[in-house]
Amino acid sequence: MRIKSKDIAKELHLSEATVSLVLNDREGVSRETRRKVLDYVNQKEKEYYDRERKPKKSRRGLILMLQYIKHGVIFDRQISDWRTKGRQTFNISNNGSESYMDELKEMVEKEGYEFAFVRYDERVHDLDCWMEEWKGHHLRGIYLMGAEMNQNDVLYLSKLSVPIVVGDNNFYDMGIDSYLVDNREGIRRCVDYLVDKGHSKIVYLAESIDIYNFVERRESFLEEMKRRDCGDAQNCIIRLGKNYEEIHMNMLRNIEKGSRRPTAYVLESSLISLGVVQALLESNIRIPNDISLVGFDAVPPVNLSELKLTIVKGTHTRRHRAALKHLMRHIDDNETEITRTYYRTRMQEGNSVFDKTKYIYT
Repeated sequence: MRIKSKDIAKELHLSEATVSLVLNDREGVSRETRRKVLDYVNQKEKEYYDRERKPKKSRRGLILMLQYIKHGVIFDRQISDWRTKGRQTFNISNNGSESYMDELKEMVEKEGYEFAFVRYDERVHDLDCWMEEWKGHHLRGIYLMGAEMNQNDVLYLSKLSVPIVVGDNNFYDMGIDSYLVDNREGIRRCVDYLVDKGHSKIVYLAESIDIYNFVERRESFLEEMKRRDCGDAQNCIIRLGKNYEEIHMNMLRNIEKGSRRPTAYVLESSLISLGVVQALLESNIRIPNDISLVGFDAVPPVNLSELKLTIVKGTHTRRHRAALKHLMRHIDDNETEITRTYYRTRMQEGNSVFDKTKYIYT
């Protein structure tokens, strides 16, 4: 290690010439000053070599952030191989649209673990094969994106005998930690916002898949419509399909029926938002003059003309970070209490809701 004369001089409030004389063992410097400089250099060198000799935090194994796909509700993301040994093993997102993945990876690796984001699709992938791969890389824990999962799916993964924390689903009765978006609070925001803008004829447009988040949102819609005295909403939930094409075509058919429309729609998911908005635009239905819209979840960056959809969205990066931290605590301490943690939503206003309290509705 080499310490620069100017840095020593600045730290000890001496001239660079004086420091240079000491370091080159020349005359012209008092014994006290010489000792001061040499003691400083010795201390800095000791600190440096102590730091270098300190063993680096060893790799403590692999932590997976596993996105489990059953129905393909989740949008496709770019996939790249994590590790290949002459053949394909399992796949990991290359961060693409997941802008927060680098932050999560850095946080986990700082604790000595290897981190991987894995997208498993049970329709095309062999889970047993992947589980063997993970065990070979000393799997220590799984943060499971389990929106589409059921209890049997989780039981199968539990054969790995590692701690599991689940996001977007609730297996609390199985003794599994859950980190969730507060769907009920989010739907309450949607309904309250529309009612406060003068709407009471509100319809909920849903996907045809019964996953945890969607079921919670539908139940909450019925409760909130009743709470706000908007009548019996049992017939105000319309299922449109399980993919973009189905949603788009079924919405077009719904429009073609020419039946009396509500004044507002609550859109269950980003996929519903895309399909419904496209159908409305193609049918020359004015948003928000003819129909008001509030969506749940952010819509991917696509061309929606000049429409800026009003949405309720959950917190993701902070929630994922907290879940991974809890998982690492659980790995270190088996006595960590099981938690069920809800994260509030926030509303992002756009121009898709007509305020009937201020203007004549046309």
